[in-house]
Amino acid sequence: MRLSKKSVYALRALTCLGASTASEVVSIHAIARQERIPKKFLEQVLLALKKAGIVQSSRGKGGGYALRVAPAQVTLGDIIRAIDGPLAPLPCASAVSPVKCPGCLDVESCWLRGVMTEVGAEVSAVLDHITLADLCRRAALSQRRSPHVLMYEI
Repeated sequence: MRLSKKSVYALRALTCLGASTASEVVSIHAIARQERIPKKFLEQVLLALKKAGIVQSSRGKGGGYALRVAPAQVTLGDIIRAIDGPLAPLPCASAVSPVKCPGCLDVESCWLRGVMTEVGAEVSAVLDHITLADLCRRAALSQRRSPHVLMYEI
């Protein structure tokens, strides 16, 4: 499984929002600057997350984005599905809308579909076990452990 760049940006943006207090609104400029995400691309990501009910936005001066639910209530699977759609290794293994793969004669009798459905279920189980709160804790721990390199010029 490979995450899209859009999903990676979503995870970084949500970790940024999850690090703030529950009611704090963070501007899109602040998220883009802190996470080094192009603002235009971040707008698309946050719009998809808003549509999925993961974040909420407020307009005007002091506006921005905040989590709609507690970080412990959002899973990694929820986030990836909101951005990239169903988690299926092959189009025919999708639980929502299976589509015949190129070269396959029949979706119902394909042996590979059965195997890939099992793989997809296992991947989903792992992704649905990890919460945004877990990601925020790991991100905070990583930032504390990473050595800050100081550069001096004479």
